[in-house]
Amino acid sequence: MLSNIRIGYACTPCTLPFKTSRSFILKNFGEERFSQCVKENLVDLMNILKWNVENSICMFRISSDIIPFGSHSINTIKWWEMFEVELSACGGYIKDHNLRVSMHPGQYTVLNSPSEDVVTKSISDIEYHCKFLDSLGVDYTNKIILHVGGVYGDKTLSTRRFIDNFKRLSPSAQKRLVVENDDKSYTLEDVLSICETLNIPTVFDNLHHKLNPCPLTFDEILKKVSGTWKKEDGKIKVHYSDQDLEKKNGAHSQFVVSENFLNYIERLENLPIDIMLEVKDKEISAIKCVNLLKSSLEPSVKYTQWAKYKYSVMERNYSEYKKCSKIVNSTSSIKEIYMSIDEALSLPFDQGNFVNGANHVYGYLKDKTTAKEKEAFFTLLEDPRKNKEKIKGTLKRLCFKYDIDYLNNSYYFIY
Repeated sequence: MLSNIRIGYACTPCTLPFKTSRSFILKNFGEERFSQCVKENLVDLMNILKWNVENSICMFRISSDIIPFGSHSINTIKWWEMFEVELSACGGYIKDHNLRVSMHPGQYTVLNSPSEDVVTKSISDIEYHCKFLDSLGVDYTNKIILHVGGVYGDKTLSTRRFIDNFKRLSPSAQKRLVVENDDKSYTLEDVLSICETLNIPTVFDNLHHKLNPCPLTFDEILKKVSGTWKKEDGKIKVHYSDQDLEKKNGAHSQFVVSENFLNYIERLENLPIDIMLEVKDKEISAIKCVNLLKSSLEPSVKYTQWAKYKYSVMERNYSEYKKCSKIVNSTSSIKEIYMSIDEALSLPFDQGNFVNGANHVYGYLKDKTTAKEKEAFFTLLEDPRKNKEKIKGTLKRLCFKYDIDYLNNSYYFIY
C-alpha cells in the first residue's frame, strides 16, 4: 500500500536536534547574522531530509522561516546566489530520492484582502516561497499551499478578488500555488470552483471539511479534487488530521489515531495519493502511519516502537502498560499495538499513574544524580498535578545531562 501513498509532516521534527526556523529580531538584521542563520537552516534541512528517507517518509513541508525575513523589504540580500551550492544540494537530494516538498505561507498572507497593502505584501510573500522552491531546482509537483482568505462581508466579491490577484503572481508562482479548503469561510466546493476557474489544484483537508462541510460525498470529493491535479502537478495531495478533543474546533490532535487513519485509507480505495499529516507529534505519527501502511515489517519494529512509547503509556495507566506489553510480546500486528497505545495515550492525567511513571524513569538516574538533584526531584513529586511539566522537564534535563540514551530517544518527553 505504501507504494501508492507517500506520508509527510510539517516543518520542525519533535525528536530530532534539527530545525530550519532559526531567526533573529528585525533590528538586528545584518548580512553576517542572516548568512549564519540561513547556512545552519539549510544544513538542518538536509539533515531532516536524510533522516526522513531513512524512515520512509517521502514528503516534507519546509518552514516559511528557513530564510529569515524572506519577503521583508529590509532583506535585499540575494540569498539564492549566496547559497546556490547548498540549495542545489538539497534540491538534488529531493529529486534523487523522489521526495516531495511544499511550503505553506502563514495566516497574514491573504490574496483576497480588501487592503491593497496586505495584498502587495501577500504577493511578495508568495513570490519568496516560490523563489525558494525554484532555487532548489525542484519541479512543479512541489507546491505552495494557501487558503482563500476572508469573506469581508461579501463572499462573491472576495472570491473575485482572489481570482484577480492570483493573476498578478509570476508564472512560476501560479504553477506552484494550490488552494486548501478552510474550517470557517470557504468550503471544499467553494475552493473547487475557484481552482477550476484558475486551472490550479485543490488540496482537500479532512478536518476542515468536517467543520465546514459541503454537500459532496467523500467519493465525489476524491473524484473532483483528483480532476484538478494535472500531470505536471503530480499526484493528488491532501492534508490529514484528527481533532484534539480537549481543544477548540480545528485544533490538531497530539497524535494520529491509528483506527481513524486506517478507516480514511480504506475509503481511498487504493487511490495513488500523497498525505501530509497535520499533527502535533510530527514525525512520530509519520513513522506510525508509514508502519501501518507497509505490507511487511521486520519483527524488531514492534519492539523498538514499544520501547519509545512504553513510559508514556505507563504514566497514563499502569494496567494499560501491562496490557500493551502483553500485546507487543504476542503475535499481534503493528496495527493492534498502535491501537492499544493510542487508547492509553488518550486517557486523562492520573496522579498515581503519573508518579509511578516518573519514578520508573528516575530509576535510570538514581545512581547518577547529586543529592541536590535528588532532593529537587522528589520535592516536585510531592505535588504532581501542579508540577507535572516541571517534573518532566527536570527528568528530561537530567537524562540529557547523564546520557540516558534509552530515554532521550524515547517519546516520554513528547506526550
